[in-house]
Amino acid sequence: MVQNVVRFMVRYLAMSNDILVTLTKAEISQCKQAAALRWQLARASGVVNQRKDTDSSDDDVDYLGIRGELAVAKVLGCDYTPSALGIDEGIDMFINDLSIDVKSTFHQSGKLLFKSIPAFKSDIAILVTATAWEEKMNVCGWVSLGRFKEKAEESDFGKGTCWTMDQDQLAPLKNLWLKIIKEKLGKVA
Repeated sequence: MVQNVVRFMVRYLAMSNDILVTLTKAEISQCKQAAALRWQLARASGVVNQRKDTDSSDDDVDYLGIRGELAVAKVLGCDYTPSALGIDEGIDMFINDLSIDVKSTFHQSGKLLFKSIPAFKSDIAILVTATAWEEKMNVCGWVSLGRFKEKAEESDFGKGTCWTMDQDQLAPLKNLWLKIIKEKLGKVA
């Protein structure tokens, strides 16, 4: 049974580098509640949202980020609770011992963006883009900290410099997914 699921996912992932994830109505509701809680906790703690997008509110950015995190958790099959409280320290979730920072953007052609190289605190980062549909998120790809340090470009979008990487520079999620499955289940033929 597990091998059949793995074979299906390998064939599916081979068709595209991007993965379109649909969140259920219940998951959307949880994301909205969690975004409101995250916004309240962060602002009450004096944490300023470090967004580069001035067209969106802090609440919009928190809501987008939580939907992106949940989409990644669904694809990779890892534990994630949208309402888990705490200030973002640069790591959103773990799979085995691999730390992951999920970065989300409203722009379908958006770039993976960090305010600085030291702000990349996880082992890997995964980029997720919003779509025209609230419940659909596009998981674009991933990069290791080492590769980001080598390949990221310094950019300025009018709000100070930051470090970015285009989507075509990201590794396909299928590579990460297969690595995780092999670690969990052993080598799959």
